[in-house]
Amino acid sequence: MKNKEKYAKEIMEIACNGSSIAVTKKCRRIAPCGSTFCEECLFCSANCKEKVREWSESEYIEVISKRDRAFLEYLDTIIHYVTRDLNDDLYIYISKPHKLIDCWESEREADKILRMFNIDLPMVKWEDNEPWLIEDLKKLEVVEEYE
Repeated sequence: MKNKEKYAKEIMEIACNGSSIAVTKKCRRIAPCGSTFCEECLFCSANCKEKVREWSESEYIEVISKRDRAFLEYLDTIIHYVTRDLNDDLYIYISKPHKLIDCWESEREADKILRMFNIDLPMVKWEDNEPWLIEDLKKLEVVEEYE
């Protein structure tokens, strides 16, 4: 999926208001050009319009917040997977879980819910066909916070 597809709604709203887009470096937040300082924008250059076009045509890359990334560092190295169930709760697993009707399950393993922690991990969705590997999440680009 390209950035222009991922952010189509935000881009359209900004364009319909007569502005170009800016993307903040810190949080990767889409905003109207001029609503943020140029130095804080991903496209800051003498040729920013071309940079906007290049960014919009490039592939969307998932990001992870500093807080979520730090949380992953505290998990024991034997924990390898994370999923989200139908009720939007996050769970962690040692062995690879499989998807059931309304939740994920791992053989001979008790559920480990993350409800008591302030963790977002918005890229982990119920709709996923496979659980996320913790190691893959650790490789994502880190941002201050999610948009």
